[in-house]
Amino acid sequence: MSDLVHDLSSRARDMNAALTVFDKSDTLLATNDKQKTIYPFIDFSRSVTFRDIVWECVKHKKFSSDTIYSDPARWIGYAEDLRRFNRFWQSFTLHSDGRVIQITYERLDDTDGWWYQIRRDVTSNVQESVRGGYDSLISLNGGSVLPQTGRPSFVVRLLDALPYPAALLTPRCQIIDANPSFASILSRGDALSVVGGRLCIPDAPTEQAELSKRTAGFFRRRTRTPITLRVSRLDQPAPYFATLSEPPAQSGGGPMNGILLLTLVDPEVLPDVSARTVAELLQITGSEAEIALALCSGRSVDEIAEDRGVERRTVYNQVSSILGKTGLRNQAGIVRQVTTICWHFGSRA
Repeated sequence: MSDLVHDLSSRARDMNAALTVFDKSDTLLATNDKQKTIYPFIDFSRSVTFRDIVWECVKHKKFSSDTIYSDPARWIGYAEDLRRFNRFWQSFTLHSDGRVIQITYERLDDTDGWWYQIRRDVTSNVQESVRGGYDSLISLNGGSVLPQTGRPSFVVRLLDALPYPAALLTPRCQIIDANPSFASILSRGDALSVVGGRLCIPDAPTEQAELSKRTAGFFRRRTRTPITLRVSRLDQPAPYFATLSEPPAQSGGGPMNGILLLTLVDPEVLPDVSARTVAELLQITGSEAEIALALCSGRSVDEIAEDRGVERRTVYNQVSSILGKTGLRNQAGIVRQVTTICWHFGSRA
């Protein structure tokens, strides 16, 4: 097994990353100097377990998430479940000092339950390496986890230009690239996470099934109009709005075939815009503008009808009227249009 540890150590050194190797009982077998530098308060000379390391990090306030501090044992149990059910996964975590860390976990083949964890800072150099296709994130056991980007320069311009969280996905929900706003959501574990390189909604199986179904079938649809899905959040009443669409065509070229653009809208942080502004810009009535804003805030047609004390049919008729006047094709189009209006015309005070 010494060759295996040597291979892991070399890999971590090349990435300037911290390495820990554990046995099936979660007892530390090996580590490197980078890990010791990041966690100087842990005595790696004695027998240390994964739980010991987490508890020391809690004690020294190394995490930014309040959830971990409120119930560390539950968080450790969640991490253990991930290891039990996943052979390989990667995620992002935000440290209390503001650093975003990429964590790679993998169970090692042909060992007695050994697993390793590699942690590295998500720097601009790391992002450029991934975007340029030079860091394909291959698992040690073999098999590509993330596809290389076909047009990295276009990807960078597209995602960095968007004011809201956005990512590029394959039809299998694999993340090719994401902008900092999207990475921040992943680092917080806010309703969305990455498992094995794929975007998932861990706490809402129904929504996860819908996301997987929609991404897999997007390019089989007769019309590729945008699709908007609701993503529930455990601690927030308002959901995220996740919209799937085709990325815009590159200047001087065609569309990015087989790649989906996923954008997220958090209704609670959208800049405020008045119904009157929406009505004037979309050339709809004030009442219809209120309906459009309600849709953009994450409310369903049923919820809007209940809020306004009217029948569902009334709200549906107003939605149909908005679509007829604007030329938009569906509710997803309304949400995207109003979101754009909020960002460009809303008050950020």
